[in-house]
Amino acid sequence: MNGKKVVLLVLSILMLAQVAFAGTYSITKQSVNMEINVLGEAKIVEKFYLYFPSDGDKIAFRNNSTSIGSNFEEWKKYNTKFAPSIGSDSVTNGKISYNEGVESYLEISYELQEPLMSKGKETAMVSEYTLKANYLNNYYQSGIWIIPDNTTMTIELPPGAEIKENIEPPAIITQGSKKIITWEGYKSANRLTVNYILWKKVAPVVDISSLLTLLFKTTQGQILVLLSVVVIVIILWKKQFITDKIERFVEENSKIEEE
Repeated sequence: MNGKKVVLLVLSILMLAQVAFAGTYSITKQSVNMEINVLGEAKIVEKFYLYFPSDGDKIAFRNNSTSIGSNFEEWKKYNTKFAPSIGSDSVTNGKISYNEGVESYLEISYELQEPLMSKGKETAMVSEYTLKANYLNNYYQSGIWIIPDNTTMTIELPPGAEIKENIEPPAIITQGSKKIITWEGYKSANRLTVNYILWKKVAPVVDISSLLTLLFKTTQGQILVLLSVVVIVIILWKKQFITDKIERFVEENSKIEEE
């Protein structure tokens, strides 16, 4: 056996050893959940559901997950799919964990440095928000937005949000305390749009100083105070008049009964 064959044999053995160490697995499905708050910010959780041909493969993956920990870059080297798919350039507070049970999955949770929703028109009553589609560029291919097979993507809108226009691509909308938008792949569309409005909670605010200025230092206020005094006097006078009338009635009827 010449030197070249020896080198090839050693490389083959090393590659087989690496595969055995890494374990064999496949990603059966993926879920991406985006929970939106009232500011348009998102908490994102992605789950990669895994299939292992044998217990040995599962053990190998478990050992690797322990050694890698929550290092995003190392997980990406392990498998390029094990990385944030939403706003990948602006991820913060990232965590990764491997979970075994009835279903085994790798979970990635993170937030974005900027809001996922862009604020549009705003009035005293409502604010409009629009999804920043560029944050989902990982799903943009050759001019088309594509949600792949075996992929479920959900957006949980904040409580009280109302969807303003049609969603593209068409999605399932679940009603409840929160509206939940769900896409189940395979889905494709020329546009990726989500628009909604959020009603503001308007709390009454009373400025005592401004109110006193209005009532006593303006002509309109003084007239209002005078009218209020007149109305109160009339009510009190009427009340006294009715009271006197009732007392006279009772007194007169009492005299008749005595006779």
